[in-house]
Amino acid sequence: MTHSNTLTVLRQYLSGAVGDLIMGQCGTTGADTTHTYAPFLWKPDDYYNENYYSAYVFAGTNIGVEKRITDWDLGTFLFTVHSAYAAACDATSYIELHNIFTESDYRKAINLSIESLADKYFIDKIDITTTLVADTYEYTLPSDMTRIHRIITEDVAGNGKFYNSAVIDPRNWGLISPRKLKLDKRYYSVSAGKDLRIEGHGRQTILTSDSSICYLPPDWIVQKSITFLPSSKIQSHQLDEVYRRALLESVNEPERRPLPESRRVVE
Repeated sequence: MTHSNTLTVLRQYLSGAVGDLIMGQCGTTGADTTHTYAPFLWKPDDYYNENYYSAYVFAGTNIGVEKRITDWDLGTFLFTVHSAYAAACDATSYIELHNIFTESDYRKAINLSIESLADKYFIDKIDITTTLVADTYEYTLPSDMTRIHRIITEDVAGNGKFYNSAVIDPRNWGLISPRKLKLDKRYYSVSAGKDLRIEGHGRQTILTSDSSICYLPPDWIVQKSITFLPSSKIQSHQLDEVYRRALLESVNEPERRPLPESRRVVE
């Protein structure tokens, strides 16, 4: 099964799993660079600042910015942040409120979970950006591939069609350092202008922005990430049972091994 979830989705799954998620759409009524209109909030005055909430913008104006809430007025649906935004949040802005962990806490935990599967869960990779050049038999491999198992020559230059009949015999290509494909000139005839379809595997990279995509099983990532959240906050917010359950549920690591015939890219 192929999974595909952004960092935003994983963070919201994770923060929801530990009871630390309120989210909604902002508006413009009374908003300015230090006041955000949040009509989806309903607690009494000062609730969100007295309970140490922070607001993280995950879409729209001010995306990627996290601010601490210093005041909340239910009558106007406006909360005040500790420092000014570059521009006022508006109806394009969607925010998450957290009062246990920060966005940075969640991102670090998710990335530690990803790194723990680095050599156990491989992702299918296909690249068609390599174009054959006359009398050239060495080509730089895609940076996101760690193993290669099949290479196909394009049927006709520029038509984007790759047929099994044009699979290059594995005996006619090899992998050399640094990260290069070497075609055997004795047995393979280069057709200049044709593309190569390079099929292989790669590892999941860490997620650096809200739009970064993770192809690993999200249910396991969420449970494993809980075990990487700051232990002091786990204990102070009485999440010990959530932590213990996550430890148990993440014991069985998902695996997706590369095809036996694949070859390791030489760095």
